[in-house]
Amino acid sequence: MTDDDFESHVDDILNAVNDVSEKKISRAEIEKQLTRFIEYGVPLGQAKETLVKKYGGAVFKNPSSLERVLISDLKPNQRNVKILAHVVAVNPKEVTVKGETRKIYYGILEDESGTVPFTAWNDIDLKKGDIVEITNAYTREWQGLVQLNLGDRVRVEKTERDKLPKSAFEPKQVKVKDLRSGMGRVDVTARVLDVNERDVEVNGETRKVFSGVISDETGKAQFTCWHDFKLKKGEVYRITGGYVKSWKGIPQLTFDSNASVKKLDKSKILKGELQLVKMPLHELIEKRGALDVEVEGTVIDIRSGSGFVMRCPECNRVLQNNRCSIHGEVEGKPDLRVKLVLDDGTGAVDSVLNKELSEKLLGKTLDECKKMGEDELINEINNKFFAHRVTLRGNALSDEFGTTVIAKEADFVEVNVREDAEKLSEELGGLL
Repeated sequence: MTDDDFESHVDDILNAVNDVSEKKISRAEIEKQLTRFIEYGVPLGQAKETLVKKYGGAVFKNPSSLERVLISDLKPNQRNVKILAHVVAVNPKEVTVKGETRKIYYGILEDESGTVPFTAWNDIDLKKGDIVEITNAYTREWQGLVQLNLGDRVRVEKTERDKLPKSAFEPKQVKVKDLRSGMGRVDVTARVLDVNERDVEVNGETRKVFSGVISDETGKAQFTCWHDFKLKKGEVYRITGGYVKSWKGIPQLTFDSNASVKKLDKSKILKGELQLVKMPLHELIEKRGALDVEVEGTVIDIRSGSGFVMRCPECNRVLQNNRCSIHGEVEGKPDLRVKLVLDDGTGAVDSVLNKELSEKLLGKTLDECKKMGEDELINEINNKFFAHRVTLRGNALSDEFGTTVIAKEADFVEVNVREDAEKLSEELGGLL
């Protein structure tokens, strides 16, 4: 039983008890009592019923009496969730929980209102295309998105296709910039900028998988294709029936033989339309990542760890006292980096400049920086970067700590103070 499942069972007991009891029973008390029962080997259902009766609570609601929730209305930390949806994708995965290896399942569910990623902690007999009624699920927030969890007490029943409206199965036309993790059955028209083929082993079977980058006039995204559609670099295709996953916020369109891939005339998306997308930071943060974008802002902070560093020659990690956290004491290799925070007035992101970009913007080589004292180098970095405007181009990744732009190009932006002042004056005048 996972911690989330345990908390869900505690919620059940509290709801049943506190609905009728004049004296509110504390959560800590219920957790203590339920843990004791479980440790003594009492069946979970019996333990819950015993505790509810002990505190004078009502019997549990029949799951079938729960009201269905549309996926678009799901919010984090909901309990006793009931949805009706079809399975867009389902995959097995092995994870380690408290030192024990478990097989879980993850995928995407869709109804007429939208899609949601799900994780099932027990063996489920589901396949792509199944129509399911799920009761007693619960939700969690993961990387800023709602995720549906199917725990120990979930009930999953297959049902008929006509239980869902036709709109639940219709692909949704979207632009590349609008691709978001968890979207299912999308309809995208894009140009293939790059495509590669490799062999992978899936459940003991060797399969070919094709991956690369697609783009339209709004942006770029990665793709993974599990069927040989004879995709060619430079061609334009309409891809219907794929779904979207993401890696650290970067969207990835995934599709297989069940999708429709139609080659279109190249004039549908001209090469000249595939411009580098310049994105305000609030939009980048909302998207939680993007592939090959340009951002601009003012440096408002220089992060600790900037300057001259030594790296492990094996794994490239930064050394602490000549020690690598993985490989122990090693002879480090010198490197230079600048870690900064960029703000454009709508949001703020972190960024890391590698040696080449740091040398370019500092106007000093790594060898010249090595000859400087640590304080002298940090002062130089602050003087060069702090409160200056810069433009960055690269991939934006997101995790629980925020959004970071891994820059592959960087430059200072020359600011025309008079021009900016006149523009600001005009904007303010329009508000009066």
